[in-house]
This record gives sequence, C-alpha cells and structure tokens, in this order.
Amino acid sequence: MIRRAVQFFVVAIVMAACASPQAQIETASAIKSLDDPFRPYREYSTGKIQGGSLLGPGIGAGINEKQLAARVDRKTGAVVTFLEFEIAYTGALRRSYERATNVRAETLPITVLAHRTSDCNQQTGTCSHFELLHITIPEGDLRGAGADGYPLKLFARTGPDVEVAVSKELITALLAKVDADRLALSAVSTGSASADAAQR
Repeated sequence: MIRRAVQFFVVAIVMAACASPQAQIETASAIKSLDDPFRPYREYSTGKIQGGSLLGPGIGAGINEKQLAARVDRKTGAVVTFLEFEIAYTGALRRSYERATNVRAETLPITVLAHRTSDCNQQTGTCSHFELLHITIPEGDLRGAGADGYPLKLFARTGPDVEVAVSKELITALLAKVDADRLALSAVSTGSASADAAQR
C-alpha cells in the first residue's frame, strides 16, 4: 500500500513540473467569485498553484497547493485576506504545521481546516499524510508586497518547515476584484443616501 502512496506523490510531482510556473500563474489569475446570499460576505479566490519537491532524505516526497482568497463583508466592505495551503507527504509522523510568520517574523494566524492519515505500512511505520491550512494575511501586507510577492514560512511541530510565496500577479488580480467590490458597495451606499435626502 505504501508503494501506491509513493507512486501517487511521484506522479503528482511530475504533473506539477509539466506546467511552467508562469503558465500556472496565468491560469490561477482568473478570479472565481462566490456570492451566496446566505453568507455575510462575498468571497473571491484565485485558482490553485501546485508545486512539489523532495523535502529531504528519509522525509518522503511532498506536494503542495496554494490558493489566495478574500472575503468582503456585504455591509461594511471590511476585507479578510487569507491563503489556503494544502500539503501532502509521506513519513512516519504527522508534521502538524501550527505556526506561520512573514519575513518580519510577525506571526500570522493559522487554522488547521483538515488533516488525514492513510495507507500506513506496519513494517516501515510510514504513512501518507495530508494537511489543509488557513493562514490569515493582513490586507495591508498584500497591498505592500513587492515584485517578488509575499513570502511566508510554515513551522511544523515535527519535520521540516516550509517556505511559501504568493506571487505578485495573484495578489494584484485578487485585490482588483476586492477594490471593484468596494467601489460597487460605495456606489450603492451613495445612491441610497441621495435617495433618502431627496425624500426629505
């Protein structure tokens, strides 16, 4: 069973390598919208960027996907921006990524959305692991990101830390949607205020 799990990770890594980073970014820059009236916010998200690399001898192959998103409050226009990060790897222990920081060593709030362990080999003690993380990034940080984008690091309780970078292209595409949403909200508010004033 562990052989099948390793094959899965190797195939995923090869597939990720086939698409160039620029091609992935161009595809992911098409912003998706979620406008569910039962939620107090509208959500915008980039597509997923996939990458893979060997994370060290005896640690197992790792693959990851990342997706940048924002939620805009329907009433106030307040924005929450965050990164969803998925990582899958093989190893004896679950790494438990539980802390994230930016390049100024400032802590970024992190929430574990899901984790799963499967395909364990009793002879080697090795399993397939999956962790899905939600990392809150201040909107101001994203707006101040340089040409290299926004780098951050995830720290594991057990195993290697992971450096993640959100490209400038994805940040620009997402914030353009956020700004358009805020502009529309402002126009509606102004229109309502003008209508109220005319009725008085």
